[in-house]
Amino acid sequence: MNSEKFRGVLTKDINNADIILTGYPLDKNASIGKGASLAPDHIRELSVMVPVLSKDGYLIDKVKLYDNLNIDVSNFELMQKETLNLYKTNKFNIFLGGDHSISIATERAFIDYAKSIKKTPVVIHIDAHPDICDVYEDNMYSHACPNKRSLDYGLKDENLIILGVRGFEEQEVNYFKLHPLIDVFKASDINSLGVNRLLSYIYSKYDKDEYVVHISYDIDANDPCFAPGTGTPEPFGLNNIDVINLITGLVSKLNVISLDLVEISPKLDVNDITSYLGIKSLYEIIYTLQVKKYGMA
Repeated sequence: MNSEKFRGVLTKDINNADIILTGYPLDKNASIGKGASLAPDHIRELSVMVPVLSKDGYLIDKVKLYDNLNIDVSNFELMQKETLNLYKTNKFNIFLGGDHSISIATERAFIDYAKSIKKTPVVIHIDAHPDICDVYEDNMYSHACPNKRSLDYGLKDENLIILGVRGFEEQEVNYFKLHPLIDVFKASDINSLGVNRLLSYIYSKYDKDEYVVHISYDIDANDPCFAPGTGTPEPFGLNNIDVINLITGLVSKLNVISLDLVEISPKLDVNDITSYLGIKSLYEIIYTLQVKKYGMA
């Protein structure tokens, strides 16, 4: 068995990379279950066990991944500055959390970068929760607040779309009433619509050259039966196939330049089910990027 992390997809030369993966081992802003700070290193270790092929058996052999290891998460200003430097490489960036508060820094960097290249930033937030609280548990940097902070930093209501929600705070419901331009598709909406119809709607809005897109993927968007290892499990969720088809559909069609994967907690997991879901999801995304750049094998 190959003992290398991420096996053949890894490169040690950032100049040869198509994708940069950076760990954000932060979970101090999680409100219930902790442990997401362990995810970046745990996923790296488990990746040794996973062949670098898509779920349908296609080899990932053309794109290369550079592992940027973990960054300093001692404060959001440092995280934002480091993330902005990653955007300036013009590589596809994957940010591996950590709790969802890392998106306060990564999305601020995304918004700043989009403005610097004269593009309109779009955030597609896939999550069991809206994460649009102004303050939660006396903390404006809680993992329940990243979407509100991004709006504060300049993201427009009409360029935020939230998918898979089924757990709301009252302040969030009230906020949505006052901000009807924010698209919210609950898990029940997606189950009724189907992924393809939802994708068609999103394409109609954002498949234009003026936009750049960041996808924020909280593993708790998946139902807890598929992803038990997360700090805030929420029943009545989405199945794995729908979630990955949604994400790869977005990556394949839109000008997605970055993605975060957050809220995997290895210490709360069962037989590493959730961590392996994270790894396999990353490989589906990487394979989609390979097809987008090089075409089918």
